[in-house]
Order: sequence, then C-alpha cells, then structure tokens
Amino acid sequence: MATKRINLSFSMDREEDAKVYNILSAQKYKTDYVIKAVLNYVEKTDKEFDMKIIKQAVKEAICECGGITQVNGIKGNDDFIQPELPDTIFDMFDKL
Repeated sequence: MATKRINLSFSMDREEDAKVYNILSAQKYKTDYVIKAVLNYVEKTDKEFDMKIIKQAVKEAICECGGITQVNGIKGNDDFIQPELPDTIFDMFDKL
C-alpha cells in the first residue's frame, strides 16, 4: 500500500497556528497524533449533527401528534403537573 504525505504550514503570527505547531512539535508520533485528533473531531461533530437531527425529528413528530398535552395542569399548592407525551409518540419510535 502506498504512503501519502501532506505538508502543513503554520504561521507563527497567528495564535492558533503557533499553539497547534507547539503541540505537534512536542509529539513523538506526529502522524498517529494527527490521525487520532482528526478522527475524534469528525466523530464528535457527526454525533452533534446526529443529535440535532434527532431532536428536530422528535419536535416535528410531537407537533404532528398534536403536541404535548396537560390535563389539569395545576395541582394543589401551586405545584405543576409534568406534561405527558401522547402514546402515539412511543408508537412512532416502535416503528423505527
């Protein structure tokens, strides 16, 4: 299998460049360090993106089912009842 190389340049006038240069310079196994750093960054951003999509889908599903309803929204002594999700929301998750 072929080995590929990428050359990087760091402008020491820019604070972030200098910081990254110093971090990489201190590493004994630079290639392994960069590989792990990039993969961790990509996985993290993918998870955040997936979570946003899931949250939006759940919000839309709740709206399509008529929203979250409250029956007798106020208990005695000024305590509030927690809103309950309709059963159709859980049916939707079962179908996934």
